[in-house]
Amino acid sequence: MSHHLDSPTAKEDGRVDITDIYVFAGESANTTVLIMAVNPLAGEVSPTTFRAGALYDFKIDTNADVIEDLGYRVTFGEPDSNGIQRIELRRLEGSAATEFDRNGTLIAEGNTGEVIAIDNGGRLWTGLVADPFFFNLGAFGQFAKLIEENQFDPSVFDTAENALAGHNVTAIVLELPNTALGAETIHLWGTTTIQHEGKWKTINRAATPLVQQVFIQDEHLKDAYNKSLPKDDVAKYGEAIAAFTAKVTQLAGTTINPQAYGQQVVQFLLPDVLTYNPQLPVGYGFAGRNGRALADDTPDLMLSLLANTPFSDRVGKPDGLRDHFPYLAEPNSK
Repeated sequence: MSHHLDSPTAKEDGRVDITDIYVFAGESANTTVLIMAVNPLAGEVSPTTFRAGALYDFKIDTNADVIEDLGYRVTFGEPDSNGIQRIELRRLEGSAATEFDRNGTLIAEGNTGEVIAIDNGGRLWTGLVADPFFFNLGAFGQFAKLIEENQFDPSVFDTAENALAGHNVTAIVLELPNTALGAETIHLWGTTTIQHEGKWKTINRAATPLVQQVFIQDEHLKDAYNKSLPKDDVAKYGEAIAAFTAKVTQLAGTTINPQAYGQQVVQFLLPDVLTYNPQLPVGYGFAGRNGRALADDTPDLMLSLLANTPFSDRVGKPDGLRDHFPYLAEPNSK
């Protein structure tokens, strides 16, 4: 899965486990949509609500130094008897965007499941939806195990099975005027944070799909990755990503210099942020990366990048994605 159950800490509470981050043009002119999906297997291994008191942050860098200059923070109250929660959305600017104990400016409030108007334009929706990500997870598990045994076998993906089909997540959908993004080109990532023993503790960080799941195989390193900052990614995780990529391409025989290719992949993937300019077409692929749309086949991109050859997990996008707000598909019935 993209970031589903991706580290020991995240597995403790799925409600603060980010599965995916998306950014693309809204249905209304001059708007941008930010989506944070959390809670893999919602309703199966964890509740279908959000964690009360946790911080769900969209972090935006507006000057390309990979430090957040602007933030949109969503918080939730305790669920009532019907599972409905009170929501507050705040905007944090400047140094406040980097701090967990700053409240920012309240710009919207309402309840889960409602379309909520945002001050100065935009709208917010949160709730249960079908998992929008699509990936042959079981096959990748087999593939990674074979790599450990020094075997490269893409045929394991012939099962063409989407492990996320039929499952749900909870999602935060934020649609904003482009003028609210703070710059023409932004760099975006998401985090979830909780209070633990009187201190704020980051649980999850996500932006680029499948970085941790495909390129980082060490569980402790995945956990550390979630708690670190994008500006430190190359120094802290570049070596592990380059080494795994080099091993795969050496086994696949797709490059004469696996180590050099591994370093190229590090530069492609890190720092782990999504870059977005609303004036350019949205798409996440080899031809260009601008935002990330719900239908982008990121697993095929990441597998091809890993192996340095065209590579597919044989799975296509799910049905039911909507072209109107809140864009995600209705939840699956169990």
